[in-house]
Amino acid sequence: MPKRVAIGLGILALCAGCGAQPVKFDWGKYQPPDWRKYQARDIEPGNLVHSPSDVSQRQDRGRVTFADLKNESDQSLAQRLLGAAGQRIAYIDRHRARWRFYQSDRDAAESIDLYTHPDALGSQYGLCGTEKYAITFDDSGHISTVSVTDRYGVEGAIFQKADFDWDRYNNVMCKSVPATHAPSYFAASDAESGLDLARILVAAIDLAHGSETLPYRLTCRGYKQPCSGDIRKYIGDLRLEDIDAFDLSNCPLPGGPKALCYTVTTGEHRLGPFPKTITVKGSDYMNNVRVDSVDVNEGFTIS
Repeated sequence: MPKRVAIGLGILALCAGCGAQPVKFDWGKYQPPDWRKYQARDIEPGNLVHSPSDVSQRQDRGRVTFADLKNESDQSLAQRLLGAAGQRIAYIDRHRARWRFYQSDRDAAESIDLYTHPDALGSQYGLCGTEKYAITFDDSGHISTVSVTDRYGVEGAIFQKADFDWDRYNNVMCKSVPATHAPSYFAASDAESGLDLARILVAAIDLAHGSETLPYRLTCRGYKQPCSGDIRKYIGDLRLEDIDAFDLSNCPLPGGPKALCYTVTTGEHRLGPFPKTITVKGSDYMNNVRVDSVDVNEGFTIS
């Protein structure tokens, strides 16, 4: 089990490429990137063709094994785990990356994630939403925990300011994307926060990916030492799907119209200089995006 070192009183380190002194920048002239660069995507290959699996004759239909992960159909597995709610499931992430750790088909399953098909979200144009059911199993293969969260993904022009095609958004845009995009959707507290976060974080990522001096303050605080690596490059290479958690901590709001502040966590299950908590502040008042600051707290996880 990885051991995390809590982020305590660290050392504030302004990296050379961070842009500690933001340049003057006319955000009114900022041209957001093409939304397709940040569109949700398939995280792993699409669903396998599962062979028929008859679970009706089992003495213990509540037990899920490695063999079930490999062979049971999505429909059967979803309804067995979620009952009637399983009829809404469109994609199952069976955590294939962990299959190498099982020793036999009879081993109890560890975990599984189930997703509904992406759907439209009212007035959050370009953003689609899904429900994620994260299930863990105990050592006997029975359900231990079920966590239900809303997740969000970019599937359209999130920076569009006028001429919205609401009919296409509500009836085509989200319904036409593959359900396999759902695992790449990110965490947020609600759809409105999800769209605001996507806009200002994508702008921060886009600018960090370039070579010009940053027009916002970028800082990084490491645990007992300066942050590892090039934090600007880390931000520039970030994808929305890297967001593991979302909250409003570290967020005294700045002034100005529709001021925004969000904290996200990345790298929750990675070793080394992770997890990282990233607090981004800015605004997207009247769909005009502005980034004021990005502050990173870097933890450290050892095996």
